[in-house]
Amino acid sequence: MNPHPLVSIIIPFVHEIDYLREAVQSALDQRLESCQILLVCNAPEMIHIEEKNPFDHTSIIWLHEPAPGAPHARNMGLAHATGEWIQFLDVDDLLLPDKIATQIKYSDADVIVSPITYRYISGKEKRSASNPSDTWYSLLASEMGSTSSMLWRRTILQQVGGWNPEFASVQEYELLFRILKEKGRITFDDNYLTVVRQRRSGSITTSRLNHPMTGIRLREDIWKYLQSEGLDTEHRLEAFRVYIFKNLRGLYRLDPAQATQLHNTYFLNSGFRPSIKGVPGYHGLYKIFGFHRTELIMQQYRRLRDVILPWLPKNE
Repeated sequence: MNPHPLVSIIIPFVHEIDYLREAVQSALDQRLESCQILLVCNAPEMIHIEEKNPFDHTSIIWLHEPAPGAPHARNMGLAHATGEWIQFLDVDDLLLPDKIATQIKYSDADVIVSPITYRYISGKEKRSASNPSDTWYSLLASEMGSTSSMLWRRTILQQVGGWNPEFASVQEYELLFRILKEKGRITFDDNYLTVVRQRRSGSITTSRLNHPMTGIRLREDIWKYLQSEGLDTEHRLEAFRVYIFKNLRGLYRLDPAQATQLHNTYFLNSGFRPSIKGVPGYHGLYKIFGFHRTELIMQQYRRLRDVILPWLPKNE
């Protein structure tokens, strides 16, 4: 094995052995001359797997990171990686065979981002949105794919200090934000090269900070930065508002008062016209009743649907 592999593939896991087996196979199937695979057990105690096939490949290194959370596990893998390029692979995701070989061609980039294919438990697939024309717009709108669909140059990750353990969600977007502030070069590839699989339950990342406010606060920080740098265009403001409004709807279910207060801060008398996919009448309700009352109506609709009329549409 090459002592200095071109690519290091880092796969954190806790106890998802079936998912891990398939993720590892998708890493082994990459059409690369040289790679290193680092499996980072993120359980309190190292898990010993009796039957390691296909985990006994010579390119695989086993590591243990007891501090809970994907950022800690990824940083442990990064500390032991020797590749020029880093591929982080979440255990429930799959890489298509040409994924890394396609992205690595962008030799002048620090990060290559691509859209994802999301696969539901039912087998149905949905492709994510992608907007390669404006990096800041895509960052605000969450249209850069996800952790596994990206490819990172090791030196830029080291330069910005790796993953931030304070973020239990939107982790890759927080990392990309820091890279952009350091003038890192982000390149888009339009190919759908990564499959993100829905799981019935469980995540390597704890739910302690997995809250709509995490994404909202990050977008607020990004928008403030753009304003300070004179980069706050109307197009980017649209992306900011759409993202904030979507997450305020999620926040409303947890904290109606906070969601309403934030809504009034950003949208009161702004002329914003919300368009919610799957809820064709939402804009009309919003125009008549405002945010708070419209969301109350949506809550009543969900209760009616779940308890009495389960055949009603669930896409909201």
